[in-house]
Amino acid sequence: MNREQFLAEADIVGIDRNAALSLFERLYAAPEPGSELSRNGTPLTDQTRLSRTVQVFVGLGVLLVIGAHAWWSTKGYQAAGIGIVLALTLLWQAGFLCAAEWAKRAGYGLLESGFAAIVAFYTPLTIFSIERLIGVDFEHQDYKDFYPWISGGWVFMEIGSIAVAAALLYRYRRPFLTLPITLFTGFLLMDATARIVGNGFDDDDLIKWIVLAGGIVIGLVGTLLDYRGWRRFALWPHLTSIWLVAWGLPLCTGDNTWPLFLVAAVDLLVGIWLARLVYLAAGGIIGWIAISVNAHGALFPFILMAGGILFIVAAIWLAKADSPLRRWLDERSLPAPQRDLAY
Repeated sequence: MNREQFLAEADIVGIDRNAALSLFERLYAAPEPGSELSRNGTPLTDQTRLSRTVQVFVGLGVLLVIGAHAWWSTKGYQAAGIGIVLALTLLWQAGFLCAAEWAKRAGYGLLESGFAAIVAFYTPLTIFSIERLIGVDFEHQDYKDFYPWISGGWVFMEIGSIAVAAALLYRYRRPFLTLPITLFTGFLLMDATARIVGNGFDDDDLIKWIVLAGGIVIGLVGTLLDYRGWRRFALWPHLTSIWLVAWGLPLCTGDNTWPLFLVAAVDLLVGIWLARLVYLAAGGIIGWIAISVNAHGALFPFILMAGGILFIVAAIWLAKADSPLRRWLDERSLPAPQRDLAY
């Protein structure tokens, strides 16, 4: 709101200029300056462009640090020795844990969350190095296989990593720390099943159903967190659930047609129900994938056009038509007020 325009309008309706000026300052005064590194809990809509940029840069830096060390360890440990890798990884973890403690005391929530997450994501490599030193035999001998391959040999790495991430979450109470917990839990569902059944079994139907069931359960956990007011902490469980269900249902059914369309439809409905943009986006992306996978011949562009027009018409109708559905969507609120756990 322009200050002079506000005062001019106040003068027109007969409001005293000093009173109008005081009202303008109360309504539109700039927020007090604060550290851009401390806005971890501020809603995105209330952040300045500087705050959003700082948040993105910190997150990107954390992901690059995590990926760079894992890549270096994979490529370099055979030449340097697994003992060197273990020592360096423990040194990195200790350093970033100290940095997280410093950030916590200084009130820098963004840095605290990022540094603690680095400690959590280095834990699998630490456990892998210890197991290699004591002579544990793996089906996959290289750490780079940990993320893409299912193996019963990874279970202790995942159990230990979940425990460390849970301890860090308890200590720092930052939503980003639910990412390693849910990610490694998803891995554990597959690898523990492979370990119990045996890595050499021919029929992997059980793993498929475990992936699907695990995804549904993790999604329910995220929904429970939403209804308990832990909305920020529910984001990563929801993302993990979307990944597991969208992967598991086509595997279980052996079909890529109706399962993907079903997952897309459910994600859209859940996104509306929970007021979750991540489900709405996932529903749109998975729906696009479903259409692309099942596209046949020259009709494909016309199918896309018809679907796009249908959604646009539905959007215009919702925006304009006075209907019970429109009123319900407009009045729909979050499942529960957001609690402040760490802020």
